[in-house]
Amino acid sequence: MAEEENKPKRYRRTNVDIQADIIKAAESLIKKKGFASMLVTELIKKARIEPLVFYNRYDNLSEFYDEFVKRYDYWFKDVLTGVQLPTDSELGYISIFKEVQKALQDKSVMLELLRWEIAEGNETTVRTAMLREMHTLPLVNIYEEKFKDTGIDISAISSLIIGGIYYLNLHRERSKFSDIDLNTEQGRKRIENALEELGHMIFH
Repeated sequence: MAEEENKPKRYRRTNVDIQADIIKAAESLIKKKGFASMLVTELIKKARIEPLVFYNRYDNLSEFYDEFVKRYDYWFKDVLTGVQLPTDSELGYISIFKEVQKALQDKSVMLELLRWEIAEGNETTVRTAMLREMHTLPLVNIYEEKFKDTGIDISAISSLIIGGIYYLNLHRERSKFSDIDLNTEQGRKRIENALEELGHMIFH
């Protein structure tokens, strides 16, 4: 009886705790393996739950992903919160690109989501890509108005810059690009400096 009283009480997780552990496990596995390679059995094991617990919440992994990625629907808006300057100014324009680069320079769920969108077309990846486009349109319209009648297609130029940032970060684990290694601080600094130079060139 005394021994039983001295045994540490087993912590019983609440539904909120369990859901948090599932999300945390998913983030860890996705950063390591990507969306396409993660297995539901791995997620269940890492979250320390029984299969029934998972399937009481989701019909399958696809349904889980559809809910999970909604956490990143406002990713671009979150990135913009790091811009301290007026977004329609020259320095604000440069800062936007630098913040996007900063957000993708480390292993992240967002980087893997971009990779998944390129590799696989399904309802979830189409929705996330379209939502990101929709959330950028107000900013696009601001710059379109600012560069009106200048002969500069600011939307096309900005698309090339953002697309370049995406690709360089998706590609960095395969090889250098133009002898620039984005896995190093020096390589990241070169890209950051280039973004500044491009921004100044566009505005002058």
